Amino acid sequence: MRGKKLLACVLAFAMLASLGGCAGKNGNGESQKEEKTSAVSEKSGSEKGGLDEKTPDEVTLNIMFRGSRPEGFEEVYEEFLKRTKDDLNIKLNFTWVENADYKEKLNLEIISGADYDLVYDALWLNLRVLAADDYYADLSEYFNNPEYPGLQKAFAPEVMENNKYYGKMCYIPLIRGYGNGVQVVHYRQDWADQWGIGQIDSYEKLEQYWEKAKSENILPVSVRSNRGFWQLFTSGAYYPGAAEAGIMQVASAGIDLFFYVKDGAVQAIAPSGAGDEAFKDFPEGWNYDFTVERYEKFADWAKKGYISPDSMTVSDEKMPYWAGEAASYIGTIDEAENNFTQMAKYSPEAVEGEFVWDDRIREMEDHAIVTNYMSNNGLCVPESSTKKDDTMRFLNWLFLSKENHDLFEMGIEGKDYELTEDGTYISLSAYPDSFPGYAFTWTPSYVTFSELTTGKNLEYRRYELKEESYVSQPVCGFAFDVTDVDLASYVAQVTAVSEKVSKTKYHGILSDGTRNYDSMREMLKVNTEECYQAGLQNIIDALWKQLDEHLAS
Repeated sequence: MRGKKLLACVLAFAMLASLGGCAGKNGNGESQKEEKTSAVSEKSGSEKGGLDEKTPDEVTLNIMFRGSRPEGFEEVYEEFLKRTKDDLNIKLNFTWVENADYKEKLNLEIISGADYDLVYDALWLNLRVLAADDYYADLSEYFNNPEYPGLQKAFAPEVMENNKYYGKMCYIPLIRGYGNGVQVVHYRQDWADQWGIGQIDSYEKLEQYWEKAKSENILPVSVRSNRGFWQLFTSGAYYPGAAEAGIMQVASAGIDLFFYVKDGAVQAIAPSGAGDEAFKDFPEGWNYDFTVERYEKFADWAKKGYISPDSMTVSDEKMPYWAGEAASYIGTIDEAENNFTQMAKYSPEAVEGEFVWDDRIREMEDHAIVTNYMSNNGLCVPESSTKKDDTMRFLNWLFLSKENHDLFEMGIEGKDYELTEDGTYISLSAYPDSFPGYAFTWTPSYVTFSELTTGKNLEYRRYELKEESYVSQPVCGFAFDVTDVDLASYVAQVTAVSEKVSKTKYHGILSDGTRNYDSMREMLKVNTEECYQAGLQNIIDALWKQLDEHLAS
């Protein structure tokens, strides 16, 4: 496995100089391959994506899709063939793979050179390893290229640059907004009103709500095993104000490593839980172990009984909320649409509220959402594919117009959905709400919300789509490369130690499995010291070196 690092793309504050964020602007770069015969001009492909003069030979693309086949997909696919038979002349052969099986199957199929032309991948799946070993094709010639107007429209140059891996544009980022969603606590507004609390707009009111729920023998907050209290007290995993202070974090070996950048150079790196001394070289206001405070709060909430004693085994935190057995759960605002639908089945009397805990985001201020413009979801073309041009021809068609895009994401207009006067849609079948757009069609260029998204919720969703809502991290386009054999060994050794607390701390549990502790600060300090003994300093040194190289380039 090669140990090449991810090349630098764009630094944060330079990106923000003109518009407070780099995503969303289309570039006008020249084509990198003028002689390509399969390229599609806007004239010839305005709604179809066909070739200029004649219908190309029929070709079938093999696509590995993460998820089960949506109900009604056959009719959508037939409509696609009908619309494109005289220009694209492309057929699609989907292999539908259940979520639980996808990671293993993807790895086996790609490494074995199986006949696939397009696959879903992500950093949390196999992207980092497969990209490092050149299993995915470099697609840079197709993007920011006027010969592919659909791709140029849907994928801004800056976003593509910040999603390069190992110097290659081998990952097609699928995003709606430029962050990871507005974080919220979903709660029962009807109960909050009934209990005299009203709209929840502060942690104080949230605790009042949880206390009242407990007194009514209702579980205050349902949490999932791998999340616990999750991102509370942060903003999309970032601490409010940290980006502006030049601070960001990288997760490795089960530890959050915070680093401080000033004047284009790394000034300090400290692991969460290491204690105040480790943060002494951070800027004023941040020169202490600020990361531990929220875990102490989680421990306090757990002690008060706000989460289930069995929270570490919960796989579905939403069903108890839908059924009225839990008063809240923690997620993102885009989940509200599904909550409305599910609660109509299980708790018809329910009215949902959302507590947006970040003050600036709650007020929908400009430059409030921190982002690195990197996508959690994306598509890749295997290097072994013999139909790269045809694959990109299809994707160009898909993103060339809202009509093309919406056929796959929402279905057939008039049969699966209809549009309202305010631009939202009404579902006429199960298709629009069951197609997983995150795995195939997401782009900020074409977003349509359900009619169930109304009022303040709709305002927040539209706020997420605005370029000016975002502020960039101090460093963009960086991914810590741990594929070096020695470094990978240290990561494995440290992970074996950190995992004793890496989940329990999010549940407020003061135990590492070997002993109990009086405080979260004590538990994390002990665990961090053990991680240093297992090789944590080697990981920090490697991170510092890669960051310096990234910033220098």
